Amino acid sequence: MKITPYWRLAIWLLIMIYLLFVPANQLPSKPFIQIPNFDKMVHFGMFFILCLLSFRPVKQFTPNFYFWTPLLVLVAAIALESVQHKISPTRHSDIYDLWANVAGLSAATMFYALFVNKKWLERIF
Repeated sequence: MKITPYWRLAIWLLIMIYLLFVPANQLPSKPFIQIPNFDKMVHFGMFFILCLLSFRPVKQFTPNFYFWTPLLVLVAAIALESVQHKISPTRHSDIYDLWANVAGLSAATMFYALFVNKKWLERIF
């Protein structure tokens, strides 16, 4: 089995874990962009990219990758959000963050189905 389809996913997952578990006092107190609920957009983007990067590896193992990829990313979203407060005492679990995660993985699934699958973009992800 080649490791080629997994390196991007592994690097992105490590970046996400770092960002989700970094203590709150190390995050900027004043965001560089003054947008309300900017952190929800960050969660959306992180899980959008995670889901896109997960399609290719899952596609190698099952023809039902449109079912399994979002499900696996959803399980990861729930797990990461639920243990966030246990790993970093200054962070907390938030249902709205979880909804942003779900929106990101849902949008990624639609994007993959419409624009990436069986096209030249698949080589990127």
